Amino acid sequence: MNTAFKLFIRKGYQGTSLNSIAKESGLTKGGIYHYFDSKEDLYYQVLEDYFTPNEIPEWLQNIELDIKALIWRGFESLEEKKKYIQDLVGSDNDDAILHYYNFLYEATRKYPEFQRAIDESDKLKIGILTAAFKKAQERGEIRQDLDPEILSFELDALLQQLSYLNFVNPGIKKDQNMFKRLFDNYWIRLKV
Repeated sequence: MNTAFKLFIRKGYQGTSLNSIAKESGLTKGGIYHYFDSKEDLYYQVLEDYFTPNEIPEWLQNIELDIKALIWRGFESLEEKKKYIQDLVGSDNDDAILHYYNFLYEATRKYPEFQRAIDESDKLKIGILTAAFKKAQERGEIRQDLDPEILSFELDALLQQLSYLNFVNPGIKKDQNMFKRLFDNYWIRLKV
């Protein structure tokens, strides 16, 4: 399944054959059929394995931090996310992000239940962030006039976009302090 996953993420469903999976994994095509009914069955099981964990991102696992430290951890996590995607795809090249997003798009169009899994994961993140922003308002760390749920959605969207830009934007590659500068600018809008 690991071999199939790597091929599906790099070449897509259509671009991956059972012959190539067999060759890469050291199995025969018959050996694959011993475990899976078809390429479709193998693909679905690979997706099921990938989309099943509904884990909270590591940077969000301690919302008792002051909100500024928590948000900074989100910005710091961008490099870890880049490495994670490169490892998944098996490439240090910047096109790893394109393979990753193509994989997600193809999987969620073919099987909408996996889009629902992503949506549930996003909902969980937004819920945790909303609770953290509410606590921060109660402690007087951020402005009271800001909607915690909107702040959560905005921060999540910003971090997702920066994750993509971390691969493709030359300005981010040239300026090693760009994430810190973006964080500082973001924080100015929140603080009391």
